[in-house]
Amino acid sequence: MIPPRGPGEPVDGTGRGSAADDDEGTLADAFALADDGRTPSRHHVTFGVGAVVVGFLVGVVTLALVFALRWGSGGLGIFVIALWYGLGIGLVTGLPLGVVVGYLLRPVRNQWIHVGVFFAVFAVAAFVVAALLSPSTALGDGLPTALVIGGAGALARASVWRLVRTR
Repeated sequence: MIPPRGPGEPVDGTGRGSAADDDEGTLADAFALADDGRTPSRHHVTFGVGAVVVGFLVGVVTLALVFALRWGSGGLGIFVIALWYGLGIGLVTGLPLGVVVGYLLRPVRNQWIHVGVFFAVFAVAAFVVAALLSPSTALGDGLPTALVIGGAGALARASVWRLVRTR
């Protein structure tokens, strides 16, 4: 239990029991404060529709390029097919996942943590989907593709670094 506030402490979420004065505020810190019943950081990262659209397009184009590079001279056709397919699949998988992860990371000011979490979440999600849908009996067969998808998610988040605001 948090002792009552003193006369010099503001009631707006700053002060004792708050991460508002932290320079870096991590996701674990925000969750720990919320679990203890204390006020999480009032500083947060905000992103608009423009950042979401740019990040989504960077991720889809990156994946299309990676998958097309293996095809040599037929790469342009494969790029267009992968881009078209990626836009459709990405609208129902990657876009919602990216928005939810971005929303959950709002209390974390350090954008490198955002990039790392985007990599991890997208790689794990892709690995789980590949493991569940693959006809292969070897669990690790989907790992290279999952790592590529995780890398595209991290690159997409890094691409909007300047489009987000940290308050």
